[in-house]
Amino acid sequence: MDTTIELAEAAARFLEIMDRVAAGETIFITRDARILAEIRPLQRTNSDEAAARIRALGERVAERNAHDAPWPAQGQSLRQVAHERRRR
Repeated sequence: MDTTIELAEAAARFLEIMDRVAAGETIFITRDARILAEIRPLQRTNSDEAAARIRALGERVAERNAHDAPWPAQGQSLRQVAHERRRR
């Protein structure tokens, strides 16, 4: 459940808010009815999950770029690559 709390109230109830966040709640801090911050629990992943995500991302990038030459080519600047791609 998301909760919105005015800044002054949040300052006075900081420890309570941190307990609620630790329990899984997301808190929005406002000032003059405008959201200033969002306080939410960290989403922790173990190292095996993170490594699997990185591998999957690398595979997707490799598949996407399989038809292109390595980018940027050795000794080639990003400006040169952009210029060449615009010409295609």
